[in-house]
Amino acid sequence: MPVLPHIGRRGFTMVELLIVITMMAIVAAMALPRVNVSRIQSKSSIQALGTTMLAMQREAISRQHNIVVMVDTAQRQLRVLYDANDNLAINNGERVRGIPLGEGIQFGRPATVPVRTFGGAAVNFTTQETTTSLPAIVFFRNGSAREFGGVYLTTRLALAGDPDHRNETWAMEMIRATGRSEWMRWNGTTWMRGF
Repeated sequence: MPVLPHIGRRGFTMVELLIVITMMAIVAAMALPRVNVSRIQSKSSIQALGTTMLAMQREAISRQHNIVVMVDTAQRQLRVLYDANDNLAINNGERVRGIPLGEGIQFGRPATVPVRTFGGAAVNFTTQETTTSLPAIVFFRNGSAREFGGVYLTTRLALAGDPDHRNETWAMEMIRATGRSEWMRWNGTTWMRGF
């Protein structure tokens, strides 16, 4: 019986695969310390909050009643009241839900970051006495907001003054007439529009 010649080898040997995996691990180990995970997490949290504010404004228009977004700094969350009877108070049967801030995000502004036009406090909205005495953003059924104001959001590391995290502070300004929120990011030297 004739021996057929070997046509060609297909695939990789185990040794070749281990060499490639080892090289990838070395490259990843060198690159990983340069990646600012805190910045990535904080940016995604801020974008989620921006989307939430836009959704709450649209919710007020579509449901044709007030939406009250209370800022709970102690619990690090937003509390949303679907105010069906438009009295700006939490009543039986009205839905209230919490929206937590992302991992490592909190309300505040590092001392080295300049103040925006809405003020220097972490939250610059009027306290709504009928909704558990929390400062609140009120969206009316026409989409406008009750008042001009804003909030500062930052990471714990930026608030502690860590220079590697100085560009992890954002400001959200609420435009009263349109009910739109404008987002600004501190880049370490100036405020820039957007996330």
